Amino acid sequence: MGRPLKIAKAQAVLTVTDTAETGSIVTISGGNLTTSPTVGIIAGMPFVVATTVGGLVAGTTYYVNSILSNTTFDVSATQLSVQPRTMATMTDTTGQTVKASFSVVDSGFSNPDGSNTATNSTTYGVVGGNTNIYGSQVLCNVAFGVSGTGNVFASTSSNIVVGLGTDFANLATGTRLFAIDASNNVNLLGTGTSTKGNLAVVVANTTVSGNIIGTSGNAQTLTVDTPVSFDSTFGGLTSGTTYFVKAIANAAAFTVSATPGGAEVQLTANASVTGNAVQNRVVLGAVSANNASGATGYGDPFIQALPEAGYIVRQKGKTKYLVTGTVTGITGQAYTANVANTALTPNTMSIRSTNAASGVNYVSSLNDYQSEVFPAQVASGSLVAGTVYTIYSAGTTDWTSCGAMANMTGITFTATGTAAGTGTAIAYSANPDVIATFGTAYAANTYLGQPNPIVTINNA
Repeated sequence: MGRPLKIAKAQAVLTVTDTAETGSIVTISGGNLTTSPTVGIIAGMPFVVATTVGGLVAGTTYYVNSILSNTTFDVSATQLSVQPRTMATMTDTTGQTVKASFSVVDSGFSNPDGSNTATNSTTYGVVGGNTNIYGSQVLCNVAFGVSGTGNVFASTSSNIVVGLGTDFANLATGTRLFAIDASNNVNLLGTGTSTKGNLAVVVANTTVSGNIIGTSGNAQTLTVDTPVSFDSTFGGLTSGTTYFVKAIANAAAFTVSATPGGAEVQLTANASVTGNAVQNRVVLGAVSANNASGATGYGDPFIQALPEAGYIVRQKGKTKYLVTGTVTGITGQAYTANVANTALTPNTMSIRSTNAASGVNYVSSLNDYQSEVFPAQVASGSLVAGTVYTIYSAGTTDWTSCGAMANMTGITFTATGTAAGTGTAIAYSANPDVIATFGTAYAANTYLGQPNPIVTINNA
């Protein structure tokens, strides 16, 4: 894949709070200039401000002339070796919050003009890193898988996920939930909405006949065969103990069992109750994609993943990157995926690009110059006889039935017809190689003789 993606780095990223015309002085916050531990800013060090402030122009390189105090320094418009020295022309400002990046390296990697823009045939390249650092940065969408606390219960006939020992009130809206079954398969349940937390149904009384718990709230908002607890002790039921909803006769009556699928709990009569039946639950945007109840009926462990904007911190493999999420603040490993943000599975990410026709591509891998996008796939049931394909994903397809010598990814063959199954192929002539840029997208062979397409990747 060539050399790995270069990551922009800086000695420090500080915040400019004030500027002064007299003396060309900058005041900063976010680090110590003289007091240990210092941020390592010294005279002669170059810096760039993210937006124009106090006469300092965004994107222009300035130089620290001298350190004046723990929070101030004066600014030279030229390198200190240039004589006579030219101090920066500045104005008085206060109360600013402008980021200043000191000694930035690799922000314009492989671009001779350091601009990260497509200005000539040699200025294509990409970088990644911390979005606080001045310069274009590779952005992505990412979904980190985080083990949830407690177990979950779900049904493909309902959009409600009930938890045992969970805290769904603090689940971020838009989080995708995945249950882990007894075989360690990770099964998607769905995406959580803003309706989440404890559902409380007001209890009115209990009766011995039928072991009925009467309600003045709507019992039909509870979910059968899932955990329920009570916030007070009454009728033979103990506050805080986990029971299971056995049956719901109507809006005003339900029964419970002590174990999943067990017998009804024998109740005592209580004509007037002050208390609530409580279920911790989250409502999905649609009915659950899979069931979840656990091998023993006590629910499945689960993973939660919030699709969020992120940025690449470091490249760890051809399709594996260290990524930071800008919402959760999590930094972790993620693999590139050919999907939109909302379809991401745990620990995957998508890097989006735009081609010359303004079409969307998802980037498979990045390096300092040559990159790859996911090639267009053809389902095995849509093959055209006589066309040469390469198996991209073997899936459940019997590729030998349509002309391939074996059912293996990477085999090239001439299709004799279609085949059933989940496998996909790509055209033998497919070329996923592209040139990634922060500049303008161009078709292949149309911009200064570049043989591969040039795509614009999402960047900050």
